[in-house]
Amino acid sequence: MQLVDYLDRLEDRIDNLEANIAVIGLGYVGLPTAVAFHKAGFKVVGVDASSNVINSLKNGSSQITEEVGMEIPHGSRWKVTSEFENSIEKCDLVIVCVPTPVDKNLHPDISAIDSALDSIIKSINNDNKTVIILESTVQPGTTRNRIKLSSDKHPESKERILMAYCPERVSPGEGGYGVEDVPRVIGSEHEELTRILSKLYGKITSGDVIPVSSIEVAEASKLVENAQRDIDLAFANELAILLPRLGLDAEEVLSAASSKWNFHRHTPGIGVGGHCIPIDPHYYIEIAKKNGVASAMSPAARKLNSMMPTYSADEVIKLCGGRPPEKVLILGFSYKPNVSDSRETPVLNLIDELLKRGVKEILVWDPNIENQELPNKSSFISDPYQIEGIDCFIIATAHDEVMELNWKKLRESSLKSRIFDGRRCLPPTMFTDNGWTYHAIGRPWKWKK
Repeated sequence: MQLVDYLDRLEDRIDNLEANIAVIGLGYVGLPTAVAFHKAGFKVVGVDASSNVINSLKNGSSQITEEVGMEIPHGSRWKVTSEFENSIEKCDLVIVCVPTPVDKNLHPDISAIDSALDSIIKSINNDNKTVIILESTVQPGTTRNRIKLSSDKHPESKERILMAYCPERVSPGEGGYGVEDVPRVIGSEHEELTRILSKLYGKITSGDVIPVSSIEVAEASKLVENAQRDIDLAFANELAILLPRLGLDAEEVLSAASSKWNFHRHTPGIGVGGHCIPIDPHYYIEIAKKNGVASAMSPAARKLNSMMPTYSADEVIKLCGGRPPEKVLILGFSYKPNVSDSRETPVLNLIDELLKRGVKEILVWDPNIENQELPNKSSFISDPYQIEGIDCFIIATAHDEVMELNWKKLRESSLKSRIFDGRRCLPPTMFTDNGWTYHAIGRPWKWKK
């Protein structure tokens, strides 16, 4: 079939909701994407290497869908499996949403992409064409290069593959920024295919779909988005360190500055977490180096944001009179409010730093997380009101449940009534007016009411 005829047929299948779609990787991006395409009316197969993930979905259970306000589909248009074979061959489009972390040396690790592409290309129907759309974060040139490398292993498939890139942009658990809300960017190897795929994504999001001139432009846009956010957050955190030395509250200064229409407001905190912001800048930094550009801002931002747990631990010790508290209760563990996602959570580093400073026992309460491995001398608890003798409380994640705690009741059961707000999520007066010894990120030590 000639390309022009194939594209006409693909567009008709998309317009008529007849296209079969596979989504590879059913995590915080892939699962909502698969559900959204099913909701739009397409037949969807979700593939994930984890048998636990697949079994949970088959049993109708998923923490992810609960957090993003979606329901797990069922019926003839929905299938989940760990098997590529017999799942991919009938699909018109395959969307890859697998993790792209960094290794121990902070270099990009795209092994999950390579594994997924090998399995996809080995399983496609060679009597038809298949569009592979990568959504995982990668460096410019990766989509084209890795698909070529995988297809070289299966020469019979080379002429059957079309490729595109559409960076994921969801913010799990944050209303208005889910897969059905955010604008999308799409680039492919053919202008006409880009136009058709723009229509495809337009069926699952109320946001704009922005076609770009190439796959590489789309890939670069994702790196730029997250590297810039990392830099913005680093500046807010730098202000949280500097301004208190001038006797100024960083939050008051930032609030005043944000009254200007073009000021981009961020809140300082104990650190930056999640799969994107702590990871993606390293993809940018490496490709800059490879092309003879020594990035100045992104490495500096990474260094500053990475040291915020260390700075926060020092602030906690200072709050406790310069001596390590015996027993600390950390409120919140996930990297952002109201989700169970603890990928790259700065709380782990904060725990390590507190232990290094001599804290004897660290307890963690997070209503969204059932079980998590923690460093020695630290453990999860199920009820913060049942624990007595706490020397210091630390607000690490601004979950609704944390914000709504009965602070008077907690103070009565505490040993020293000391609290450190590592997220600046509650008014200082809520604590200072009720007898707490209080400190927070970005707040000067000599404070005048």
